[in-house]
Amino acid sequence: MTSRPGPTTSLRAWTRGSLLLLAFLVSFGCRATRAPARLEPIATPTEPAQHEPDVEPTPAWVGEPLSWEKLKAIETWLATQPTEGASFWRVEGELQLAQGRLEFARRDLGAKGGDTAGATKRVKSSRAGLERVAQDAYATEGQKKRAQDLVARADKLLDGKSATNANSLASVPVIGRAIWGAAPARGERMEPTKGGYKRITVHHSAEENAPELDGSIADSAAALRLMQRSHMESKSPRWGDIGYHFLIDPAGHVFQGRDLAWQGAHADGDNNIQNIGVCMIGNFDEEKPTKAALDSLRKLLDGLRRTYSIPKLAVCGHQDLKSTRCPGRFLEPWVKTYAR
Repeated sequence: MTSRPGPTTSLRAWTRGSLLLLAFLVSFGCRATRAPARLEPIATPTEPAQHEPDVEPTPAWVGEPLSWEKLKAIETWLATQPTEGASFWRVEGELQLAQGRLEFARRDLGAKGGDTAGATKRVKSSRAGLERVAQDAYATEGQKKRAQDLVARADKLLDGKSATNANSLASVPVIGRAIWGAAPARGERMEPTKGGYKRITVHHSAEENAPELDGSIADSAAALRLMQRSHMESKSPRWGDIGYHFLIDPAGHVFQGRDLAWQGAHADGDNNIQNIGVCMIGNFDEEKPTKAALDSLRKLLDGLRRTYSIPKLAVCGHQDLKSTRCPGRFLEPWVKTYAR
């Protein structure tokens, strides 16, 4: 006879089964509904802040038409800027200031009854400023080219003026720098003339391997360019221009050398002060000067003495100032005779 389970046993079995089913369902549900693990963002390396390059502010005078007010504004603005450094607008300001002064000087020189002396001084001042720009390490190639072109324009103005003055001084035609192709002078290497002129010194060129001149202006001009290059590039310290104020070739042509606004570099040290340098092209230890050259020399000396009130006794040869054979054994007696 089979015994039937009692109520207590059935209840116990049902409870156990229910608990097992519940555990299974809970376990399954947890696995099915468990939230995915939270992902932390990946840290990105910090990059240095990127700064825009400094941009020079455009000065207020840029684009303004030429006027004295504009030039004054540029001059005032430049006074607040460093005198050196990589600044496009500083260089441009110096360039436009010099260009503006040159233009006003040109107008005055062309006007009847204008202040010719004042205009000529402005041309020279402008030219010095343009030369500084042309040599500025921070100037662009375009700025340097503009400055060089304007220097040539200033030279033409000065040549026209200087030739007129020299002709009236010397009663002999004077060939200007632009005609013989002089390179721009370097004002920073020269000393301005101070106190007028009181002396004239005569030299001979006596170059080694001197070129044979055919008597033409073109041939002599080429010789002068070589001499100027030698003075500006071979001297130590380098000179700012050809050393003499006037030069005379064997054909009697008189050429303008260093502008009379600048002290010469021909008689050594303090001997250059208030001293006009005149060079006869040739070696007069070996040959005699031509009559044409001596005639031009006399006229030039007469005119310069008349203008600057220089007595004949203040005309000398280079050897009267230092131990040298210059101006040569065939020219020195002529100079002494003239001075007497």
